This record gives sequence, structure tokens and C-alpha cells, in this order.
Amino acid sequence: MTSADTGQPRRVLVTGAGGKTGHAVIAAIRASGGQCRAVVHTSRDVAGAEAVVADQCSVDELVAALDGVDAVYAIAPNLSDAEIVMAEALIEACQRHGVERLVFHSVIHPQLVSMPHHRDKLHAEARLLESGLAVTILQPNVYMQNLAAFRAAMQAATLAVPYATDRPFGMVDLRDVAQVVARAVLDDIGVHATWELSGPANVTIDDVARLASRTLPRFVLAERVAPDTWMRSHPAATSTVDERLRAMFAHYDAHGSPGDGTVLAAVLDAPPRTIDAYLRELLAS
Repeated sequence: MTSADTGQPRRVLVTGAGGKTGHAVIAAIRASGGQCRAVVHTSRDVAGAEAVVADQCSVDELVAALDGVDAVYAIAPNLSDAEIVMAEALIEACQRHGVERLVFHSVIHPQLVSMPHHRDKLHAEARLLESGLAVTILQPNVYMQNLAAFRAAMQAATLAVPYATDRPFGMVDLRDVAQVVARAVLDDIGVHATWELSGPANVTIDDVARLASRTLPRFVLAERVAPDTWMRSHPAATSTVDERLRAMFAHYDAHGSPGDGTVLAAVLDAPPRTIDAYLRELLAS
């Protein structure tokens, strides 16, 4: 938990800190005794961290952000088409500044190159593995927290998604992923390792609806809506994001996103959170 050189709390640079993953990671690192510097794209306050504005594609700006840092946790904005550029810039910045410890946020099964954002993660992983840095690659599955966007719909008795409702997903609680990050950057476990992080069970959207029905005083119906209909109701910010979402929905429609919870259970200090427990928490709020 401390820097070997100073005996002070280890200081971690968290890129992409403005999103929900960055917030969860900062909270977990702080709770475990570390300190954080948060890289954000535009000026803002970040709870629990010193915020610095930097472009993840700029080597010089990343070098400046690395001053006084012992380790890095790196995550690109969701569905970004600059993933590889960001990875290359961070590698060069770490090499120039002498920061060796880096934990990289990838995605479950990046070899599924039919999804462009998975393909980009795969290439970024390759760059990192060839960098000579002390890298840990984390490959989390779909977050349970993504269901929070459906809370009002479930309370109104419907759970509609743009893919088949009977496909399996190894949903993982973001807080568990964040705890793995904290252990990796503070305790230096998993150096040169690649860890798939899935939850303790594979569940379908039909399963989620059934579990929600047990918690709520009403039956929740799971249904598939056409991707075009979904996108009209949830327009993407850019055409690139639209394309990537549609590719992801097509894959989920055919295969879901199954995974195995062995690694997560082995690394955590406590049992992984279950989808049943998460839904009870979500729907009670």
C-alpha cells in the first residue's frame, strides 16, 4: 500500500476518471489506503482524488500527469475509437517518466473482433504486453450496474433490451472489479497476468426479470426490441459509437457474454456479489 521509496501511501494515476468505472476505482483505492490523481478530459472535481486535465492521446500531457505517481490504472472512454492511440501514448509516457506499474482495463474476450471496441482492446493489450512495463490486464464482463438504467422500467414491470433475452451473461459487480484494481495497483499482485473478471453465475435477461419480480410487488416481463427501435430511443453520441453499439448488440443477440467467476473469487477478499443481491439493492432504492 506504500511507495517503496518514500514509505508514503502509494499514489495511483487513474485515467478516464470521469466515468462510473473511474469513480468506483478511486473509491476502492482510497478505501484500501492509496491516493489518487484523476485524469479528466475537462476541468471538474473528482471525489477522493486530485483532478488534472489531460488528453489521453497526448504523451506530453500524460508525462506531466505522471509526476509523483507510483502506478497507473488506465481506462479509455467507453467505445472509444482512440483506444490504441491512447495505449501507445501512455506506454511512451510511462517509459519516459520511469513509471513501470500499469493496470489496464480491457474487456472480456477481446479476441471477439466482430465487435470493433473488443478488437481495439486486443491490439492495445498487445502493445502493452510488448512494452516492457509491469502490466496487469483486467478483462471484466458486463457490469451489473448497467441494469441501473432499467430500474424505472423494471419498477413499471418491463425489461426491454435490443438482443435476445435468453442469452447468458457473466455479469460482474463494478465494485468487485474496482476492488481487484485496488489490490493490483497497491499490492502488486498480478504483474504480467491477464485476468478475466466475471461474476459468480451466468444469467440471462429472463433470469434478471424473474429475480426482479421476486423483489418488486409485480411481475416483470423481459422482451427483445429491434436494435433500430432501441437506437431511435437511445441515440448514440456519434456515428462511430452507433456502429459499435450495433455490433455489440448483434453479438449479444447471438451469443450473450458468458464467463467464469473463478478468478474474481480467488482475488477478492470476500465472496463476489451476486446478481440477486445487486437487484435487491437496486430496486429497494
